[in-house]
This record gives sequence, C-alpha cells and structure tokens, in this order.
Amino acid sequence: MNKKITKLLMVGILSLSMVACSSTDTKESESPKDIKLVTTTSLDDTGFLEETLKDFEKENNVDVKVVAKGTGEALELGKRKDADVLFVHAKSKEEEFIKEGYGDSRHEIMYNYFVVVGPKDGKHNEKISKMSVEDAFKYIKENNLNFVSRGDKSGTHTKELSIWENIGQENSFENYKEVGKGMASTLQTASEMGAYTLTDIGTYLATKENLDLSLVKDADESLKNVYSIVTINGLEENMKEITDKLVDYYKSEDVQKSIKEYGKDKYGKSLFYTFK
Repeated sequence: MNKKITKLLMVGILSLSMVACSSTDTKESESPKDIKLVTTTSLDDTGFLEETLKDFEKENNVDVKVVAKGTGEALELGKRKDADVLFVHAKSKEEEFIKEGYGDSRHEIMYNYFVVVGPKDGKHNEKISKMSVEDAFKYIKENNLNFVSRGDKSGTHTKELSIWENIGQENSFENYKEVGKGMASTLQTASEMGAYTLTDIGTYLATKENLDLSLVKDADESLKNVYSIVTINGLEENMKEITDKLVDYYKSEDVQKSIKEYGKDKYGKSLFYTFK
C-alpha cells in the first residue's frame, strides 16, 4: 500500500513539474504584447511613426509604445534597459552606444536634412542664405543675432555643437539661448523671439503654418541627417525577435516606398528620403 502511495505521489509530482515547465516554455516563447520604442521628437512631431507603425502593429498583434526624447536621453534610456528599441539620429553617439556593449546593431533607415530657419523678413536672411552653414553660424555670432539652441543633447543639438566646433567658436554669446526642449517647442520659441535656429526640415515643414519663421539656409550634404534603428543588447529572446522584425519591416520594399512618399500630399515634398 505504501509503495502504491509513493508511486502515485511521484507521478503527481512529475506531472506538476511537466506542466510547470510547459507553462514556462510557453511564456518564454510567447510574443510580447507591447514594445517600447524610444525615438526622437522629430519623428514624433511629424506624425511619421504614428502613420508607419499601424501595419506593423496589425501584422504582429503588438502595441508599439512610442516615447519621444532627444537622442541623448533616448540612448540613456537604452543603457538602463528602459527601452526595447531606439529610432534615433546621432551616428557617433549610436556607434559609441554599441561599442560600449549597450547596443546590439545599428540600421540606417532613412535621412533628411538639417536647415537654418530665422525670422520672416529678417534683414540678415538674404545674406545668410548665400553662405555655407559654418559661415552662417559665424555671422550670427559676430552680429549677436538671436539664436535658439535645443540644448538637450539631442541629435539636432549634437549637430549644432559640431558646427560650432568645426569653426573654432564657442557656442555662447549674449543672444544665444538654450531651451532644453524638443524640436517643435524650440521652433516655437525661436518664432516668438525672432531668432535663428537649426532644425530638421521635417519638423519645420510639419509646424511652419504656426510659426513666424522662414527657411534661411537650405539643405546641403554637410547637413545630412540620418535616422537609424538601434537594437538593444541583452533582451529576452522573444523581445529580440519582435524588435528584429521591426528592423526588417522598416527595411522592406513597401515601407521604404511609403517613407519616400511621406509628406508629399500635405507639404508638397517628402519629409524623408531612403538609401535605395
């Protein structure tokens, strides 16, 4: 009798163990219900992500939670594992992020350009428009013109600082103001102050109807602005799988085509370009 009870207990324990293991395996293999995408304010302000993520969410039965920050802050969130994937635009910082072991891979998806905007009908606009961006920055500082900087370690702020560095100038003068805000808010401040600022063309086009600013220094190759998806190291296998799918999605022929068309109907030109 005791032997029978012992056998029954062993069978019961074994069955429970198998169920527990099966439950754990199922949980580990299940696709996540949501992923946290930390991105730049420019991709959020233009409505780009809201539009392009719809099909991905539907195809994969997943909810993409978009958090818009400057690139510097986005990378910090990635370091703390407070993001599942990043969509950012500061190449040197992204490469450093991967080199330090925080990032797994970097994928260039699209690009647009930085431009300089300034007060409508500003008396210095015509002269600045004919200069290189470096000479434009020198001129703005030498003439103590109002200039608004994002001042938030974003990709745009990083680009602005690199221009000051290239011309051997300090980014400080009486009418230079750091605001520590996203691109749309920075443009609004520049508009209110009658100031110049560096912006990505996409956010400017998306918000210009509400601004008293005009395009002063148009794009050139030195102002190319590349957006990349950076995957995070050390994710659970199921999360890595879905973030890899996100990369493949944005690289797909259909989505690349939609990127090239995005904004044309509303702004008369695409807000972004692709590499193929």
